[in-house]
Amino acid sequence: MLKCLSDWEYLLKLCGDCVLECELRHGRWDNNITQPFMCLLNSHCQNLRHLHLIFAHSDLKPPAEGDLNILQVLERKNLHSLSLIDAKAADVLQLHNFIELEALHIDGFDAELKDKDIIEQFKALSGLRRLSLRFVSRRQLPPLAAHCPLLEHLSLENFEGTLEDVGDFPRLRSLRLLWRLTICVNSQLFRSLAMRYANRLEQLQLTKVNWEYVEHIVMLQNLKALTCYMWPATLLGYISKLEQLECLALQCTESPASMMQLVDVVAKCTKLQHLKLGKRWGLEEWSSFLIALQEELREQASNAARRPLMLTLELSTSKATQNQLSNTINSQLLQLDWLGTACSLCTPDRHTKPTIPGLNWL
Repeated sequence: MLKCLSDWEYLLKLCGDCVLECELRHGRWDNNITQPFMCLLNSHCQNLRHLHLIFAHSDLKPPAEGDLNILQVLERKNLHSLSLIDAKAADVLQLHNFIELEALHIDGFDAELKDKDIIEQFKALSGLRRLSLRFVSRRQLPPLAAHCPLLEHLSLENFEGTLEDVGDFPRLRSLRLLWRLTICVNSQLFRSLAMRYANRLEQLQLTKVNWEYVEHIVMLQNLKALTCYMWPATLLGYISKLEQLECLALQCTESPASMMQLVDVVAKCTKLQHLKLGKRWGLEEWSSFLIALQEELREQASNAARRPLMLTLELSTSKATQNQLSNTINSQLLQLDWLGTACSLCTPDRHTKPTIPGLNWL
């Protein structure tokens, strides 16, 4: 909004100490202002902790010989979090300077980046706790586990379908794997997840689950949150084996034969507090489903303390239908939500996109 650098300098002198996060686009018409603006961040924003850099390359000329690129200009090397969107190799190769990073998001990998160069950068980032990588063209995850001993969350998008293993991250608790529907994912990947993370993984988000993956996924017995955009309807009952689930966000590959299978899941997963359903559930069964679900919750509450279950529905229904279903609800046992409410386990992080290419859900 402020086009003049002197205006930005005046503003940041007043409130720069309060700036914790900055989102900045570099390229096109603003490439002449971003480097001087970075100098202002260096001078006046001593408490900056997160930087989000969006590279718009259409009019961005490479630095002349001897000039600094955008990340070299930044002197705030104590950033806790850094996002790079469509960065060139030269920019990514500056990551080793930010040794205090706890969270890193790279959206769009330059084809010129070799695995050995990526690994070299991560050797300096041993404090990372969250890592999100979105590849432009499919590629394998470089072997980073040895260099990220503290990593708790890993997100991979558009990775190579032949991927067999994400590696052994000793503190990994949350894993997000999203891939394009046009590729077939190696089932060995899920077998290796079950072998490595059966006693550790607490949150898992997947694009599509084929029948051959299911037996491995349900071995992750400590899962508290499972999100799947395409689960095989015929194998819905297998989810009952994940008895530690607290949040289940589910869409099936096709309409299930009966919604009553979900009641069986709730019967086994007694810790479930949030059930989020997509658009392929048959509306004609909703009334009987809600009655049966509340009966199951009532029985659980009579045997032990049972927190209310939040049921979030992503159906396109009329206001009259919503009111009709809401009138059948006992709010002490079941809370019905049409607003897309997210609980603490399914709240997207700052880098999660609202939709996945090729899918129409959430």
